[in-house]
Amino acid sequence: MSDKNQIRSQYTSLILQLPWELCPISHKGYGSHLEFYLKHQIVEFLKDTSAESSSLKTLLCVLLLCLSSCIFTGQTLAPACRLDIEKLWEDYEYVKDGDVMIGGVVSVNIEVIPLGYFTSDRGFSVCETVHPPYYKNLVAFFYAVDEINKNPSILPNLTLGYHIYDSCSDYRMAIRSIIQILSGPGNTVPNYSCTQNKVMGFIGDHFTSTTLPIAQLLGIYPYTQISYGATDTLLRDRNLFPSLFRTVPDDNTTYSVVCHFIENLGWNWVGIIASDDDAGDRETRLLTDLLASRGICVAFVLQCGHPFKYLEKEKQEIYREEIRKSSAKIIILCGTHSNHIQIFLNRLRDVIEDRTFILSPNFSPFSFFNTYYNIPVVNLSLSFDLDPGKVLDLESYLMKSPVLKNPEDLLLRDISIEFFQCSTASKSKDEKYKKVHQTHFKKCKGSEPWILISRCSPRCLPGERKVTGSDIRLCCYQCAPCAEGEISNTSDSKDCMKCPEDSWPNENRTSCVLKDLEYLSYAEDIISITLSCSSLFFCIMTVLLLLIFVLNHNTPIVRANNKNLSFVLLVSIMLSFLCVFLFLGRPVDITCMLRQISTGIFLSVSISSLLAKTIMVYIAFKATRPGSVWRTWTGVRLPNCVLLICSSVQVVLCMSWVTLSPPFQELDTHSYKEKVVVQCNEGSDLWFYSVLGYMGVLAAVIFITAFLARTLPDSFNEAKYITFSMLVFCSVWIAMIPAYLSTRGKYMVAVEIFAILTSNAGLLGCIFLPKCYIILLKPELNTRKYILEHKQAILHQ
Repeated sequence: MSDKNQIRSQYTSLILQLPWELCPISHKGYGSHLEFYLKHQIVEFLKDTSAESSSLKTLLCVLLLCLSSCIFTGQTLAPACRLDIEKLWEDYEYVKDGDVMIGGVVSVNIEVIPLGYFTSDRGFSVCETVHPPYYKNLVAFFYAVDEINKNPSILPNLTLGYHIYDSCSDYRMAIRSIIQILSGPGNTVPNYSCTQNKVMGFIGDHFTSTTLPIAQLLGIYPYTQISYGATDTLLRDRNLFPSLFRTVPDDNTTYSVVCHFIENLGWNWVGIIASDDDAGDRETRLLTDLLASRGICVAFVLQCGHPFKYLEKEKQEIYREEIRKSSAKIIILCGTHSNHIQIFLNRLRDVIEDRTFILSPNFSPFSFFNTYYNIPVVNLSLSFDLDPGKVLDLESYLMKSPVLKNPEDLLLRDISIEFFQCSTASKSKDEKYKKVHQTHFKKCKGSEPWILISRCSPRCLPGERKVTGSDIRLCCYQCAPCAEGEISNTSDSKDCMKCPEDSWPNENRTSCVLKDLEYLSYAEDIISITLSCSSLFFCIMTVLLLLIFVLNHNTPIVRANNKNLSFVLLVSIMLSFLCVFLFLGRPVDITCMLRQISTGIFLSVSISSLLAKTIMVYIAFKATRPGSVWRTWTGVRLPNCVLLICSSVQVVLCMSWVTLSPPFQELDTHSYKEKVVVQCNEGSDLWFYSVLGYMGVLAAVIFITAFLARTLPDSFNEAKYITFSMLVFCSVWIAMIPAYLSTRGKYMVAVEIFAILTSNAGLLGCIFLPKCYIILLKPELNTRKYILEHKQAILHQ
């Protein structure tokens, strides 16, 4: 490290001791201030280890070459410091005198080749590969100057002239052109003009590689510079380039559009080929960051330098293998436009023939590749070009301007006025392409279908989600189906969306569809139809039995068992059958409340009536004994009180339930995946089982009482029928509880309806059918004489 510092110190000391007085500095009146400035810049440059290579080129060309010419040529009293830069075989120079001059540097040719490569004529270089579309920039320059001069209101009493050079897209030629314009005709003399300098500013250049050194040189004087094509983001630094302006957006805007375009096409796996220079490095970093922000991964980054170097040939073989192995079908070109990239692509044509290239404005129009280097890969490429806008009357100017008919114009000698665009099979379209215009987006190779997929992993279809594997790149992933209850309606979804509770994914899990509603429907459900028909049947049977008992209310068999209790029992059983309809159809809050309390109350009235009947059988037997105190309880008051008290307890329980925690309708979205159960929430399980438990207690008391009274000697003793009916009733409701708890949805409601129908049918059949049999089929048994004889026989046993 000390050796490097020592060398740096020696260089600094040497430069500060150079004979600056031999180099007259008089341009624009800067005097010794410019001398001090240049010395300072060199010293700072030697101190700055991170200086850009472009700065090195500028300082070496402008300053060190100048000093070497002053010191080592032996011309100690030379009138000026001559700048000897590589000479061109032919200069593409355009001059028009005027009161005010505009300097111009344009790029029409795109490379400079030393003649020593091909001939023995060394010391000269030649501009090669003239590009017709870039000639339009030169024509537009001529046209603008002519239009300004024809309009006296723009520059009154002044004429505008120009001094223009073709830089041939070479930074050395660009610097030489600027100094030549400032120095005037003859030898180039930095900081000195042989003629009256009327240059007010400069236009140019097209590419960043030439615009950047021009800006660094003009920033010293300073002159206003307007670039019509340089896009490097570095040029927007106003501290480094205070007098540089541009008419085009920078790379950040352009590559943002490119990335947005790639994202919209669904590509997430691309490669990058860049020039091996500062511009290529900057654009690669910028492009990589912009791609990453949109979830697009870069498969490879290849940098191509000079194609004739041996090392580059080795790198090309490595690059060839890397491209061959990569699944990326999209390659973005960025960096400095040069023939190096074109030769590089031509040598790799065997592995890039199936790839699609995306070209920035620096590489557009891309037909140039196919025209000069016969690279067929670009036939399926995409180009992003800047919209130049429409220049009024430019086409007529192209035909009429004497400037363009000058036989000494070297560019016109080599080219005709046309723009090389991709040709089509239609001649009319070919003629249109020859007009002076550019397009934003170009696609060549006819009109055959163009389908391209450039992805690290196959696209995840709707209904799937991305699952990142072990690869560090986010663009490489696997696809997994969405979980149950979730969907994805876009491709490459990172996560699946959960459907609302009332919805369920379709078969492909791409959208949520409303779940089917499940309840016991009157019209569509066979269970509902069966239960409703059964309810109507039993209800009609009950009405018929009630009618029979009313018509035969004075017969002994009806009167012997308290006909009023029988009527109450029949009516309550009939209403219990009708309660079934409250369980059918779509539940609402009112039906949810009515069906539970009505069923509980009517069943309780039925059971209370049977309890009163059983008690009366027992009292009737006890009252037959002489002097029995039970005779006072044989009236209708006792059974009515039993019926009223037992029923009232159930009524109180039901009213408390409805008041404190009433049942309500709810949607059960969890029991089934594909449907929603419309059901009644009981509000409180405590109240539900309290009502059910109370009926169970009454039924148990009746069963025990009736069982004990079943053998009592009495005519038409109902105790044994009540015992059997209570056995059926209790069996049904005991079996209903586990069945009710183990089912869901409409089947839970069906179980409860079945219990209501079965228990009431048991009461109806066990108690009233035997009596109807006697009334209708054995009328001789339903007489007072038969009852008395039967009673006497029982007492004598």
